[in-house]
Amino acid sequence: MFGETIARFVEEERGRLGSDRFAVAELGAGSGSLLAPLASTLTFDPDPLIAIDLSPAARSKLGVTVPTATVAVSLDEVAPFSGVMIANELIDNVPMALAVRQGNDWRERWVGSDGVDLVWVDAPVRLEVEEWLGRWAGPVQDGGIVEVQLEAQALVLAALGKLDGGALVLVDYGNTAEGLANRRGEGTVRTYQGHHLGPHPLEAPGETDLTADVNFSALIDALTEAGAQTELVRQDEFLEGLGIRGRLDRMRVDELAAARDGEAMTQLEVRSLRTAGETLLHPRGLGDFRVLIARV
Repeated sequence: MFGETIARFVEEERGRLGSDRFAVAELGAGSGSLLAPLASTLTFDPDPLIAIDLSPAARSKLGVTVPTATVAVSLDEVAPFSGVMIANELIDNVPMALAVRQGNDWRERWVGSDGVDLVWVDAPVRLEVEEWLGRWAGPVQDGGIVEVQLEAQALVLAALGKLDGGALVLVDYGNTAEGLANRRGEGTVRTYQGHHLGPHPLEAPGETDLTADVNFSALIDALTEAGAQTELVRQDEFLEGLGIRGRLDRMRVDELAAARDGEAMTQLEVRSLRTAGETLLHPRGLGDFRVLIARV
């Protein structure tokens, strides 16, 4: 339902640009679980449809799940286009620096080895890290930790640079710099394993997903300075604006009708879809994700 709902946004952007040739791309396309339903819902054939992913396994699967897509390893393989580029839960995985407040100064926290295990290593702060902190860290108490997302900025600027016209859509968990202020005590770096919180970030390397909340203020400023018009909304607001609430209401009616008619299998199928859609809107879950739209 997520991809099908975002298809409406794509249609609206195509209407805004008035372009006959309109591309759709996903950066970090993974298995194609977003791009495949999105593409199949559109009333037009994207020209081209592009799936971008670094993982050889993902690219192999994309050839099956989205057979009409051009599959690329990176943005370097993508020519500029007019259209929409989407990155869903990608930015939180982009490598970042860690900085620790020490009095009035900053130190970086690197990763090293004690000969047996991975350990944190204290290191002097690099100039570019210190400059980033000066703009987007906000007030941080002594010992507080900040994720410095320089590479995330570089990635979204590279993505924006591929758009001759259209929109870049970034969906992820995080907040503005101000909204992250109360998370600076211990920082937001954490791991996930099997959709559950995992062990310490230095344990089980390669066996967990390493992530941190996205500082959307840093991305907004970078994209705005590059000439884009930006808008930041909650995911529940974004999807509701695209009509998902009405669709869920209709599904609820269909579910009751199936129950009344004794169609148990249909009732279960509709309920499963409706529940998945409502999960996207949960105010303390996926609904609290942020959607950053950058238009050019």
